[in-house]
Amino acid sequence: MIYLASKSPRRTELLQQVGVEHKIIDIEVNEKINSSNSPQENVVALSVLKCQEGVRKVITEEMHSFPVLAADTIVVLGDKIFGKPREDYDAISMLLELSGYTHLVMTAVTIGIMTEEEAKFHTISVSSKVEFAKLTASDCKEYCDTGEPFDKAGGYGIQGFGSAFIRKINGSYSNIVGLSIYDVAAMLDAAGWYRAGHYVDKTQDLGLLSPSKGRS
Repeated sequence: MIYLASKSPRRTELLQQVGVEHKIIDIEVNEKINSSNSPQENVVALSVLKCQEGVRKVITEEMHSFPVLAADTIVVLGDKIFGKPREDYDAISMLLELSGYTHLVMTAVTIGIMTEEEAKFHTISVSSKVEFAKLTASDCKEYCDTGEPFDKAGGYGIQGFGSAFIRKINGSYSNIVGLSIYDVAAMLDAAGWYRAGHYVDKTQDLGLLSPSKGRS
């Protein structure tokens, strides 16, 4: 078991595909982009922030101290970072800017592992390239009418209707969806919490806290 500090149904589906048992925990963080930082610095910082908030929630609510996994995904074209559109105008504008170009999808993943003494955080970032076809304003408007763009960085979903806009990708497909599953599995494996589709209970081995042990 791990905690997933994300309400993204796509991340849940990806973890389920490889047998990672998880429970979703609800967190709230300020996802404001720092314009003085690089895209990679921003996505890593947000991933760490989300994981820290997840760990804080676990400790505060005296939950069983399973690892906390958090992630953040951004779309980058040149030096510009594209977040999630708030309305049709935002989504159409984003899609037209991406039209005909190759952009980066960057996902940072942080895993927080708690013991009785401390919490340790491990972070990776993965980038994939996505080449968009040329789009018209009409294409973008029709796509917005599906409702798909509004909870996704860059305003599109590669696993849905948005796949029709994508000519080519270079890199991890699951990273574009929201988690590079290969890398996440490797992180959990290195920490001893995952083996090819099977959860590994390291609670006793690592002296992890459980609700019955309490907290000081």
